[in-house]
Amino acid sequence: MSDKEKLYQERFNRYATAMECGKPDKVPVVFPLGEWVVRYTDSTIQEAYYDFDKETEIICNIIKDLDFDIMYGSLLLWWPPMFDALGSKYYKFPGLRLEANVGYQYVEEEYMKPEDYDDFIANPTAWLATKFLPRISEEFAEPGSYRATVALIKSAAGFAMANANAAIKGEKLAKEYGIVPYVTGMTKAPFDTLGDALRGMKGILLDLRRRPDKVLAACEAIVPHNIAYARITAAGDTSLPVFAPLHRGAYPFLSMEQWEKFYWPSWKAVIEGLWAQGKRTFFFAEGDWTPYLEKIAELPEKSIVFIIDNTDAKKAKKILGGKFCLWGGVPTTLLTYGTPAQVKDCVKQAIDELACDGGFVLAPGGVVLGDAKRENILAMLEAAREYGVY
Repeated sequence: MSDKEKLYQERFNRYATAMECGKPDKVPVVFPLGEWVVRYTDSTIQEAYYDFDKETEIICNIIKDLDFDIMYGSLLLWWPPMFDALGSKYYKFPGLRLEANVGYQYVEEEYMKPEDYDDFIANPTAWLATKFLPRISEEFAEPGSYRATVALIKSAAGFAMANANAAIKGEKLAKEYGIVPYVTGMTKAPFDTLGDALRGMKGILLDLRRRPDKVLAACEAIVPHNIAYARITAAGDTSLPVFAPLHRGAYPFLSMEQWEKFYWPSWKAVIEGLWAQGKRTFFFAEGDWTPYLEKIAELPEKSIVFIIDNTDAKKAKKILGGKFCLWGGVPTTLLTYGTPAQVKDCVKQAIDELACDGGFVLAPGGVVLGDAKRENILAMLEAAREYGVY
């Protein structure tokens, strides 16, 4: 075993111990990869998005001398060439429909109409193939046509290439730098699947009043699909959690009554379904989830890694600590607007209050945006090593 392979195993054990609510030798610390990294190179975000080798080079150059355990996030959440092959209407990527040095954008619309509910509930996969794809992709406008068939082949090849590239990059980072990924695979809460990509914010909020039974039935129909998607995209891995970005569930998008009725039951079913197969969920609780902590505590022990963004950290520690691994401690705004001294003070306080009995990963609480300062990221890593020894 090479020195880097030993380093990888040491860091993986640190992360695995924390996920089991144990106390490793050090508090695991996370490097937040994101578009902010590109600002410190002579490349554009467009180049990072479209050139796989360039993206890997950018990542390797910035991490080569840093000491951390886990890499979180990515330069690109979606690989643009795959969507370009579809003639995608609902994403805009830098360099084509946007300037070269800005992040991608999602074009939210009601791609699923109210009258589609019954067909969707009866067979979600068939509805997606025959109704959803033609609405979001120029190349699928006429399902069954030669053009649509070719687009299907191209997009499937693009998806395979994106996954292959990700695997190559992950293997390189593990073998040459000893870097542990934070997750394998991806899933979503059924209500977010419905409210994000299909009905949109306006549509789903109207549906809660006008057709609540349809919303509940649709969420229930999505549950097995989101469990399967997690398992497929993780390629069967159960050693790391599955990423679950959560959007409409943050307080106060929904009232407590709406959250308990529409959001939580199907999302809980996905988490429990995955845990029954040995797969832990990376509960990416963006925003404030404080009012829901007692309900979240009902989940099976150790079945999630709970991410503290704007949730009250002390209440999260009191209610969820010891039952689930907690992740966070450093506000993302501090990494943009703070100073290195302020970041170090924040890290010390987070470790003192949240890491004392283990089960904690020191990290930014949310997505680190493009205007984060490198000196603050470095201060976070240095302070974690200085104060994070058990």
